[in-house]
Amino acid sequence: MKTPDLVYDISTVIEEGRSRAWYIPGMQRDPVKLDGWIGSVDLGGDVNFFNLNINPHAHGSHTETLGHVCKSWHPISEIRIPFIQSALLITVNYEDQGKDGKIINLDEVENAWKKWKPSAGLTALVVRTNPNSNEKKITNFSSKDAPFFSDKVGEFLRERGILHWLVDLPSVDREEDGGALLTHRSFWGLDPMEKRVSEKSRPDATISELIFIDDCIEDGYWTLAMQVAAIANDAAPSRPLLMR
Repeated sequence: MKTPDLVYDISTVIEEGRSRAWYIPGMQRDPVKLDGWIGSVDLGGDVNFFNLNINPHAHGSHTETLGHVCKSWHPISEIRIPFIQSALLITVNYEDQGKDGKIINLDEVENAWKKWKPSAGLTALVVRTNPNSNEKKITNFSSKDAPFFSDKVGEFLRERGILHWLVDLPSVDREEDGGALLTHRSFWGLDPMEKRVSEKSRPDATISELIFIDDCIEDGYWTLAMQVAAIANDAAPSRPLLMR
């Protein structure tokens, strides 16, 4: 296999003390203490042996399943995500609708679709939102009412066979929406407020959030390598790579 000429890590790192969303303090990292033994070389131990208290949704890049909004058990560790697949990267803008929030409307995605003319076999879409800067990598989005996608976007992507949707926002839905999560549900094939999987649902589809795509990475087609931690949970930390 030829070594790619370009490889970009588009994940954000889970760091001790850094929160990125949902009003939750950052990751906690504490050495194990057992009968006078301590798992910290700095504190006199033989090895570093730490417990980590993390929340995948709040602390960095993560990939989630419809188990995020359903009663049934759908751990990300059981989803077969191709190690490499073709992906389209697009950049979109939001419309500030005042009290209704900063919404990314369907026409933004449709215009990109018309420009790039994806084949029917495309399974992954990566979305960069404007404005974009390095500050986005360390932003705490809590209480900032970040831009979000119209639920029509989720429906559009579902109908076109996109299985893996990656965004540089804390959520594809609005920060405070009363628990509706309409865009999550429309992408996964769930009716509004539906909490049970049905025949039309897509348990093999994933959403990845809190990534970061540098402006030097151009829109267009890339090879996407998805690396997702094998944790039996609705979401797990992930490290997507774009390659050419």
